[in-house]
Amino acid sequence: MIDFSHPEWQALARQLLTEAPLALRGRQWQPLIGMLRDNQLLITLGNHRYELTPAGRRYLTRELMLAEMSCTPPEPEEWLQAQGWQLGERVNERVLAALYRKGEGAFSPVEQINFEDKGIRLCGDQSLRLRAARPFSLFFSGGTLLDATPWLQTLGEVALPAHTLAGLGKILWGEGGIQRVISTDSVGTFTELALPEDALLVWAPALEPGALQSLIAALPPHTLWSHLTALDPAGVDRVQVLAQRLGRPPSWWLPRVLAPIKAAYATPLLGSRPWEPSRIPRPLLALCSDLVESNRGLSAEACALAPDWHAVG
Repeated sequence: MIDFSHPEWQALARQLLTEAPLALRGRQWQPLIGMLRDNQLLITLGNHRYELTPAGRRYLTRELMLAEMSCTPPEPEEWLQAQGWQLGERVNERVLAALYRKGEGAFSPVEQINFEDKGIRLCGDQSLRLRAARPFSLFFSGGTLLDATPWLQTLGEVALPAHTLAGLGKILWGEGGIQRVISTDSVGTFTELALPEDALLVWAPALEPGALQSLIAALPPHTLWSHLTALDPAGVDRVQVLAQRLGRPPSWWLPRVLAPIKAAYATPLLGSRPWEPSRIPRPLLALCSDLVESNRGLSAEACALAPDWHAVG
């Protein structure tokens, strides 16, 4: 018996199916050649050249299909059920990707909807990082009140794991009240940006927009929102997608004096999608028309040390 689940026998069988005639000289192939010849499934053409008969082609095609079926791993749902493993209401997306053999690929929107229909929410479990010039407290739905002051004084920031945000009830501001939340996907800008006294700065992972949504829901409804990201086509898309998700108008947090930064640090959009002026809101287009015309972009990090900022949108 030939074990067609073995890669070498599979490769030889596929060669016989695709190459006619096929020259074979190695002794290691004799078990298969002999078996096929003994059963009139293979014709010898001389000089170690062989060709399958129609019956031989049917036989090898069937054996390869059966070998593939025997080697196919079980469906994830079947395997999990057989092992007695349970998926919770929130599952880390990398764990779920491993169980569903996705590798480094992300689940498609359709796949995410299918999981939600089964009562499973994918969670990236990255952390939101918060900075503010004034102290604040975090009130959670279970009744816990966390004073952020020690973290702000010692570390300069507070980190909130994304999976804890579902229980975040309110962010309680100290003196003066909060007027604005500024989000960014740039770690460097998050660490360096000078903050207004009435603002909360949030670094939010670009691939987990729902985390920012939960955080802003914990702020007073009158709180203004702006996003700080690269001035390029992808950055424009990020702000607009976030704005749609938050139910807010798109708003960019930009230096008031932008021209000298653009002149010194704007770079060509090599290999990237070019600007599409029709997709850019007019207030932003008025400030970056020179970037659009020259097909250049500006990184958020190049702007991080600017002393004076405002919202555009």
